[in-house]
This record gives sequence, C-alpha cells and structure tokens, in this order.
Amino acid sequence: MIRRLGNWSASLTPRALVASVAVLGLAFTAAVLIPGFELATELANTTAALKFVGDQQRYPEVIRNSIETIRDRLSSRGYVESSLGELREAVKKFDEAQSLMQQAHPGSWLDTSSETAALARPGTARHVAALAESWREERETLVPLLGFAGLPYKDDEVAGTALNDSGRGLQRDANVAARNARRLLPNIETELGMISAELQVANASSALQLRIVMLAGLSGAAALLVVVTVLLSARRQQAHSLREARRQTEDILRTVKDGLFLLDGDMTIGPTYSTALEGMFQRKDFAGLHFDDLLRDIVSEKTLSTARKFVSVLWAERTNENLVKSINPLGEVEVRLPNSQGGVDTRYLEFDFHRVRVDGRITHVLASVSDITARVELARELSSSQHQAQAQVDTLLGILQVDPAQLASFLSDTDASMKMINAVLREPAREEAAFRRKIDSLFRQAHSVKGEAASLGLSSIEGRAHAFEDDLRALREKPELSGNDFLPLVIKLDDLLTHLQSINDLVSRLSHLQPREEPEPPPAPPEVPAPLDVASLAERTSPDDSARPDMVPQLNRLAQRVASEHDKAVQLECAGFDAIPAAYRRLVKDVAVQAVRNAIMHGIEPRAERATLGKPTSGAVKLDFQQAADGYKFSIEDDGQGLSIERIKEAAVQKGMLTPEYAASLDAKQTFSLLFQAGFSMADGESKDAGRGVGMNLIAERVREVGGRVAVATQLGKFTRLAVLLPLTNKKINVTEAA
Repeated sequence: MIRRLGNWSASLTPRALVASVAVLGLAFTAAVLIPGFELATELANTTAALKFVGDQQRYPEVIRNSIETIRDRLSSRGYVESSLGELREAVKKFDEAQSLMQQAHPGSWLDTSSETAALARPGTARHVAALAESWREERETLVPLLGFAGLPYKDDEVAGTALNDSGRGLQRDANVAARNARRLLPNIETELGMISAELQVANASSALQLRIVMLAGLSGAAALLVVVTVLLSARRQQAHSLREARRQTEDILRTVKDGLFLLDGDMTIGPTYSTALEGMFQRKDFAGLHFDDLLRDIVSEKTLSTARKFVSVLWAERTNENLVKSINPLGEVEVRLPNSQGGVDTRYLEFDFHRVRVDGRITHVLASVSDITARVELARELSSSQHQAQAQVDTLLGILQVDPAQLASFLSDTDASMKMINAVLREPAREEAAFRRKIDSLFRQAHSVKGEAASLGLSSIEGRAHAFEDDLRALREKPELSGNDFLPLVIKLDDLLTHLQSINDLVSRLSHLQPREEPEPPPAPPEVPAPLDVASLAERTSPDDSARPDMVPQLNRLAQRVASEHDKAVQLECAGFDAIPAAYRRLVKDVAVQAVRNAIMHGIEPRAERATLGKPTSGAVKLDFQQAADGYKFSIEDDGQGLSIERIKEAAVQKGMLTPEYAASLDAKQTFSLLFQAGFSMADGESKDAGRGVGMNLIAERVREVGGRVAVATQLGKFTRLAVLLPLTNKKINVTEAA
C-alpha cells in the first residue's frame, strides 16, 4: 500500500501534490475540527447557561425575605422603604432573566445570546415555560407592593404612631403577597432546579462527545502524518534530480553574457535570472521586482509606458509574436545608470521578448537583454564622421558656387562683425538697461552675418548664426539679467569663429590649387564701430569701382531660397546698383538683404492665395538705387498684401510693447515707427528668416549711423514700399518717417 502511494506521489506534479495534501487537510478539518468546534461551542453555551440559572436561584429567597421584612416593619412601625427597594430590585433582575429565557425559547424572533442558547434545548424548554407561568402569577401579587409610594404612618397625640389608610392597604397587600409567595416561590425554585439539572446532563453529554471527537482527531492526524511522510519521501528522489538540473541551469545563467529573466502575468520578475543582469543594471534585487520598477528611473516615462503596453500585448493569444516583435520599443534604448564614482553612465541596451508556453498555454515571457553600447557608439562615430565629411563637402561646394570677390568681402565683413560681437561681450555692464543694449547690439551683428550668409547660400554659417540668435532670444525673454548670463554665448561664438576659420583655410587651399589674381581685401574695420564720417566716405567714393563684387546675384539667390522654402514665388528686379558709392555698398547690401527677406516673408502671399486674389502667382520685389537732389534714395517695393495699421498695433500689444489704450491713440506715422523697434515682429512664429524682431531694427540702426532716414508707404492688398534716404553730407535727420 505504501509503495503504491509512493509511486502515485512520484507521478504527480508538484502542484498536484500540493493540491492532494491540501485536500487531505481539508478532509481532516471537515471530519474532526468542525464537529469539535461545534461541540466546544455547545459545551461553552451550556456552562454559561448553568452559571446564569445559578445566579437566578437566589432571587426567590430575596423576594420572600423582602416581603416578610415589609410585614414585620409595618407591625413595628419601622422604615419600610429600604425593604420595598430591595423587593423592586429583585423583581427587576428576575424580570430581566425571564426576558432572556424567553428569547431562547424555540421560535423566538430575537437573537439568542451564548448565556441562554442552551435553554432552547427540548429538555429545558418545558421547565422554562412552567417557570414563566409561575413567575407571572407571583408577579401579579407583587404589583401593589412595587407601585407603593408615600408614607404608611400617621402621628396621633393619644395613640402615637399608627398606620394610615395607605399603610393599612400596604399591610393587606403584603399579607396577600406572603401567602402567594409561600405557594408559588417553591414552584419557581423547583423549576430553576430542574433547568439546572437538565443543563448539567447536557454539559456532561457534550464533554463526552468532545473527548470522542478529539480521540478520533488524534487518530486522523496520525494517519495524515503517515500519508504526508510517504508523499514527501517519494518526492525526495525527484528533488535530487531537480537540484542537479537547477545547478546546471545556474551554471548556464552565471556564464551567459546576456541578461535573462522571466516575467509573469503581473509583469513581475521571477527569482531566476542570469548574473549578467546585475552588471548591466548595477543592482541585485531583481527577484520579485516589477518590470516598471526596473525601467522607471533609467528611461523616459513615454518609453516606459510604451514598453508596458508592448509586453502586455504579448500575453494575448491572438497576437502574432513575430509581427509584434517588429515594433519592439526597447529594441535599442538609451539608459542612464549610476556608476561606482557617484556619477551616471549612459549605456544602450537591447531587449528581446519570447513567449514561454507550458501545455500550450502562455505561462511567462522570457526577456533577454544585451548591452549594445559599443555597437551604438561605433555606429554614431561612423555617422558623425560621415556627417562631418558631408558637411565639409557641402561647405566646399557652397564656397565654389560663390564669387571669389563676394566671398572675400563676406569673410572680411564677417571678421569685423565677430570682432564687434567679441568687443560687446567684453564690454562691462552692471545695470539692466546696459545688459539690454548689449543684447540688441549682439542681435544686430549676428543678424547681419546671418543675412549676408543667406544671400551667399552659405547655409552652414547661416545655421550657426541662427543658433547664436536663439541664445540671444532666450536672454531677451529673461525678466532679469546678469553678467553670468552672457557666458554661454562665448561657446556659440567660438563654434562660429572656428567654422569661419575652417572656411578661410579651405579658401586658402583652393587658392593654392588654382592660383589667380584676386582683388585686395577691404581694410579691416575698427574693433569698436564709431559713427561714420559721411563726408570722408564720399571723398573716397569712386563711380567706377569695378573691383567691388556685384550684390545682385546674392540677392537673387537669397530671394529664391526664401520663397521656395515658404511655398512662394518671386521675381526680383534690381536697378541702379551700378551707381552705389563704395562708401554705401556694405550699408545698401545689409539693408537689401533684410528688406528682401521681409518683403517675401511678410508681404508676398503664397501662390494659392495670390491666385485667389487674381494676382500673378509670382510676386514682384523691386529694388531701385538712384541719386536724389540732396543725397541718394534706395527703395524696396513689393506687390504683396501691404501693412495693416491695426495689425501692427495688435502685434505690439500682444508682445507687451504697448497698452491697448495707448495703441488706440497712435496715428499712422507713430504706428509705422513700431516696425523699427527692437524685438517687434508681425510673424506668427519664428524661423531663420523672420520672427526675431531684428531685421527692420537693423535697417534703422544702420541708416541712423550715417544720418539717413527711412520712410514707409503701403496700401492694403496692393504694395509696401520701404524708402531709405542717404545724405551726401554729415547732416543728421530723423531715423524713420511714415509716408
């Protein structure tokens, strides 16, 4: 029998064995413990009832003695109130006991307490009923005594203290109660004794049954112990083979280079995992760790949420495992892990997930983790090298497409601008207004470099200048400034200077490859710009300055690039550029670059919109330079949407430059002057061509330096014209004028 039991145990799975032992335990509980519990409860109830009935057996004697005491004291004219109180208290207690006994009566709708539960037994129920009947009759004779109130005596000068009417009535009631007590109280005492005897019999019977059940329980426990011992012994042989298999598994997990662990249905990591996992994640508490907690502090919340959903999908039977693996969000994930020096290391891990099936059912998901940091870094180094090589090729191609004279002029002018930016950064400042002026000055210089680079198609320089402007914009938006806020600008400036130096080197190499005669570079500007002496410039002006590069191709290239990037078409017309004096060529070029970009960005409508308005799909931008009676006039006109005075005011209010009330009071001339203030722009967003609020301010500042003025004329839906008036002398006039 024992051998069969052992063979049967060995054939069971661990889960089935546990279930079998659990069933045996439940059977033991049902056969022994539950009946024992019921008998113990019954024994406790019977004992409580015996105590309860024993407490009630003294009340009949108390009632009898109280009645006799009342009679004696009435006869001796003594104090009867204390005896009446004892009677009332005894009757009250016995009434409460009777109420509890009636609750235990079969069929009662009240809850039964443990003290009186045993009184509902058939052997005691009839005595409880007889007791209740006798007590009801006895209590009726006690009602007059219980309800007596007042004094039973009166004082007489002749007879002394005597009973009054109520006293004589009390005496009669006491005599009646005494007679009934002699007849009824013995019955009550007898019934209480019978109830106590019945309870004692029941108590003895319950105790005997409980002992029998306990003996049976001990026998059953011994048998169950034998069965469990046999089952465990039979499993011991399997345990040895399981330990050996586990040892081999541990050897594999300790040796494998990948991190391996199992996830259950609750996404909790199992107790078995590969040792490599500890090195990858710099922790050892994997057993019982939730998958979310493994990734929470090392990846972004978005990546964590996506990974959680991905693993959950793997548990669905209908999910195609091979298909879903193609969208694995952890195929290559960047993690930040603490190192032994207290810092943080950035590493790259690759997760792969596989379903684990037992009997055709998914029981776990096997996760394997590989450290691919070296592979990713190698790929990035290769990509960076390719990007740098491509950037150098693009820069070289861009340089080759630029006229050598224009490039030389640009590099010379840019070098002067860089020196100016460096000088402004070095200039000491302590007050908020001084910091703001530094930002405006830096903005103008950087915007000028960006505009000229854009006109030449040198996108690498344009992009770096645009990034420099991004940092300047961030400073402009800060509520308070300090000198330390300008330190990060040095990094961007160094990057721009390094790139310009590399272009200079390329130009130098190209000049050695193809030697040719080049014009002398223009003289370097001073470190700090001073107000220009127009008269001295005019003396150096030569009408036949053929050595100067032609700026028209630059402007055409800029116009086509800006238009194509914003779904617009434009035709650029330039006239009178041959008449530009040498002293004004740099100024005119800067103004033209900014004006052309503004005309295309803010004036010329998109192709589809122009077609809807009945205009040619290609917008027209005309630039004209000519000599006037008292100087020179340079005008830029586009046939775009024109300027709205209300829109200008609205933009100024939105940027916090004006209050709505003050904006409403401005006339047209005052409104147009807002266009030239630093930081003002009508663009909805920012791009490298618009939105900084620098272009028009740069035009105004450059024209103001030579004592010129700027006029604006416009008509909604028709045109916008910007006129720049340049003097022949050093005469200073207003910087802006609305026409």
